Amino acid sequence: MDFLRETIFYGNSLLRYIIFIGIFLLTFLIFNFALSLILKVLVKINNRFQNNFITTLVTSITKRSRPFIFLISIAISRLVLVLPRILSAYWDKIIIIALIVYTVLLICDIITNFSENYLLPKKGVVISDGIITIAKVFVWIIGILTILANLGVNVNTFLAGLGVGGVAVAFAAQSIVADLFNYFVIVFDKPFLKGDFIKVDQDLGTVEYIGVKSTRIRRNSGEQLLISNTNLLASRIQNYRLLEKRRKNMLIGVEYSTPLEKMKLIPDIIKNAIEEQGNTEFYSARFIEFADSSLNFEVIYYVLDADYLVYVSTVENINHKIMEEFAKINVNFAFPSRTLYVNNLNS
Repeated sequence: MDFLRETIFYGNSLLRYIIFIGIFLLTFLIFNFALSLILKVLVKINNRFQNNFITTLVTSITKRSRPFIFLISIAISRLVLVLPRILSAYWDKIIIIALIVYTVLLICDIITNFSENYLLPKKGVVISDGIITIAKVFVWIIGILTILANLGVNVNTFLAGLGVGGVAVAFAAQSIVADLFNYFVIVFDKPFLKGDFIKVDQDLGTVEYIGVKSTRIRRNSGEQLLISNTNLLASRIQNYRLLEKRRKNMLIGVEYSTPLEKMKLIPDIIKNAIEEQGNTEFYSARFIEFADSSLNFEVIYYVLDADYLVYVSTVENINHKIMEEFAKINVNFAFPSRTLYVNNLNS
């Protein structure tokens, strides 16, 4: 025992180092045991409610708590050691900064988890990706200010300096500020949501991401379209999310040689072809004009499904049925043609 007390390394006896290691291991084991109990309780709760939020929370706590426990164990066990003056002056601050960083990371994980597994699945709750980003930035700002305060920086003076600088930056970055303002317009006015199928000017696509500065749209052709929020709101936007039914308006032309009796049958043939699809609403089918090369019927109906693929499939089926029924009564579709009369002057 005297050997352990009298053997000195860097200002501490060998006995102190042994005690340091013992306290570290004991503290590390105790905290890990407590963590495992907490995780078991959360797992039991999750087994009852089957909630993805709790599952992700367990994963996040497990991931972030290991280094947290390690630092706490070192901070407690190092109290038995005599540290050099320079290291002693900064040791506590280093531990505090590390703990603040890990706490901020854990809070950001919880924010992401809460939004993805609780808020987003709720009907009527609108959470944009940019809102989550802003929330995380706010948490990091608080964390950084806490770190600065622990380092002895006058936070009030620092914030005042940022305020003056922020005015200058705002003037230099007016487009960014405009995009940020329009981002909040999108979030609160809700002209479209993430996942909506929209048309912006001549571009059709699905909204993939609503950011603080820009919005990303996946076009039908496959590529991603990136538009600043300011330019997006200045454009004409058509949102198909609330579309309940699609209108179809078309002209069907038949030959001039079609007998009147068959002309009178055509509206009923078209009506039956439309109504037998089951997901349609017939509006009208009328003989409306004598065109240059055809007798034209105007046909109007609705497909009672907003899905575009269902719409085009229904229209195709109706067109096939109309062709089939016209063939049965020997009615031909018209095409542009001219009849040339030649006068034989020699006769």
